[in-house]
Amino acid sequence: MLQLEPGMMIWTWVTFFVLFLILARVAWKPLLTTVENREKTISDSIKRAEEAKLQAGKMMEEQQKMLAHAQEDIQKMMKENKDVAETIKNEMIEKARQEAQKLHERARADIERETEAAALQLKKQVADLVIQAASGLIRENLDSKKHRDLIDDYIKDLEQLKKN
Repeated sequence: MLQLEPGMMIWTWVTFFVLFLILARVAWKPLLTTVENREKTISDSIKRAEEAKLQAGKMMEEQQKMLAHAQEDIQKMMKENKDVAETIKNEMIEKARQEAQKLHERARADIERETEAAALQLKKQVADLVIQAASGLIRENLDSKKHRDLIDDYIKDLEQLKKN
């Protein structure tokens, strides 16, 4: 069985305390320093990771804001381009209307000139016919029957001129 010897017990305790004091002075401080340094390193790494996470979140928000701003700019540009295209379309339509109006006025002026020229020619022909009729009247002495025949011939000549 196991016996307890008081001398051995005292020397074990003395050895334990001496060894404990030596280790406390020599090994305990470096071990604690190493553990504290490791703990500090881990704590700093966690802080840096949290800061990096916050910074990444801020950068993400900035990117989303920039994306939203870019989309707004694109929408503005598209609206401006649509407005410019609408303005150009309206200008082209107005220009075409003006051209059509000018062509219409030119055609009207041409028709009026042609009408005036035809009226002038008709006046000349009527004057020629009147002169012929007058010269025919002057040449012969007319009675009422001849006078009526001459007027009927004159009217027939006028109708033929209108047809031509």
